[in-house]
Amino acid sequence: MRTLEPTDLAFFDTAPARITGRAHLSASPERVFASFAEPQEWTKWFPKIKKIGWTKGTGGIGSEREVVLGGGLGAYRERFIAWEPGQRFAFTMYETSSLFVKHLAEDFRLTPEGTGTQVDWTMAGKLTVLGHVAWPVMRALMSRFFRTGTKKLETVLA
Repeated sequence: MRTLEPTDLAFFDTAPARITGRAHLSASPERVFASFAEPQEWTKWFPKIKKIGWTKGTGGIGSEREVVLGGGLGAYRERFIAWEPGQRFAFTMYETSSLFVKHLAEDFRLTPEGTGTQVDWTMAGKLTVLGHVAWPVMRALMSRFFRTGTKKLETVLA
């Protein structure tokens, strides 16, 4: 694992590489957040997760977890930088096996929409030289994973 310099919430506005997605789920923001907050729930709806679990704490700012993705996508150790039940869920990666990034963070914002939830997702990063070469493919894959994952999450939460 390589050590990454952790980011803060301002990084989502300044990162040189960003991927965004938006989805509507019929579940409430509180129910969506509850699924995000439980690591094992991710294996039910997010493609490629092979292993996920808490390594420090069990939720909240400063808690840490480890995620291992299949398909050569790497392993990541994440630290939570936003934890607002029903509203926001964000983490920064502080270690990775990936050779594509120098900094990486994800932000999920939940907004009530009718009887459901609008999910706005941002993945923000600073890429390595190899990451710049792979960026078009990485962007397409992660966008597809978000779309596929939120469709599957809709089914899981129903």
